[in-house]
Amino acid sequence: MMRPVFPALSLLAALASAATPVRSAAQELSTVARLVDSLKMYVEGASGLTFRRPPRFAVQDRRQVKAYIERQLDRPGAADQMRGQTIAYYLFGLMPDTLVRRRQLVDAHAALLHGYYDPETDTLYVAAGQPPSALVEVVSHELVHALQDQQVDLGTLLDELPDDDARRAARMIFEGQATFASLRLLAGGRNIVGYTGIWRELVRFMKLDPSVHPSFKRIPLVMRENLIGPYVYGAEFMSWWQGWQFADSAPFGARMPRSTEQVLHPAHYVSGDEPLPLAFADADSAAFAEGVLGELEIHLLAAQLAGESRLEHLQPLGWGGDRYRVYTSAAGPALVWYAAWDDSESAAAFARGLGRKLGARRRAGYRAQLDTLTVEDRAVTRYIFAPAAWTRWGTPPALRTPLTPSVASPAR
Repeated sequence: MMRPVFPALSLLAALASAATPVRSAAQELSTVARLVDSLKMYVEGASGLTFRRPPRFAVQDRRQVKAYIERQLDRPGAADQMRGQTIAYYLFGLMPDTLVRRRQLVDAHAALLHGYYDPETDTLYVAAGQPPSALVEVVSHELVHALQDQQVDLGTLLDELPDDDARRAARMIFEGQATFASLRLLAGGRNIVGYTGIWRELVRFMKLDPSVHPSFKRIPLVMRENLIGPYVYGAEFMSWWQGWQFADSAPFGARMPRSTEQVLHPAHYVSGDEPLPLAFADADSAAFAEGVLGELEIHLLAAQLAGESRLEHLQPLGWGGDRYRVYTSAAGPALVWYAAWDDSESAAAFARGLGRKLGARRRAGYRAQLDTLTVEDRAVTRYIFAPAAWTRWGTPPALRTPLTPSVASPAR
């Protein structure tokens, strides 16, 4: 699995003039050292965390930054994981093809990355050639990640979570806390996320709106949102957190949200609405990829199939849990996806909306089928998109039963 990357996609760096004065490596490192020293105390105040040891830092040129991204994609298992997820996204309709994702990921990250924190080396890195005004934001953002790593093990935490959606939720928290704290620091302690007009414009810029970033028109919506969404939705969750009863703590450990549903809709977090960990009944050797979409990816799928260029006004779906598998077959890959819903009304709303679009999808040699089932009194939908000649149409893979709920989380 690809190790987590904790980058700073700086607003100021992107907005700054390209005519940045050329400075030597020694000058840039000296500037970063002064910023780290002067910002530590303010970052602690903005994040509510305390340094246990001095943070490490370094400056890298763009070639080194791009090489780091390449190394993460080349780690053991990362290529297979990306291949399986990309084919699943293609079969869902989230990706236009399965051939260009790696190149697009590298190019997009390299273009946007102005700094990152590497848990493996316990070091925050700043990309060379940025104006001093942008460095303040980059350094403050990555200092928060250094602080987080001193509270929890960022290098292994995401890898140990049970599924893709839980990892997305955790990344939202880490990136959201860093974004919220750095913006709060730059705004003189004010909650800039709470200023609706300003925050809306920042979100429009941060989410790589093609009207603002014409160069990102070719990047699929799911890739744009997975690049930027954690910063936006995570910062909004942290803004909400500041007004909650545990505002003097961090949402780590037992208080970490378990799903993107909980991050997007804090009421589900407060109520302890835990995701149902669905699993397939068999261990079919023809299955080569599995995953969980989660609420955010389902919203993305709905937007993609509706031809929309961005996500807006995300309302709760009544999502209870989901699981998909991709199977090999002589005629091409096959997708089977189960989604459980909180109630029959939510299942029916899904079937009328996104479910209808999924069932109507067409591809030469393929069939699409959506069924609404009742499994242990739970409303469940099953979606299959597979070659017409697939041998398992008559006996589709089943869910494992009983549908055991997640262990209830401790009092938050």
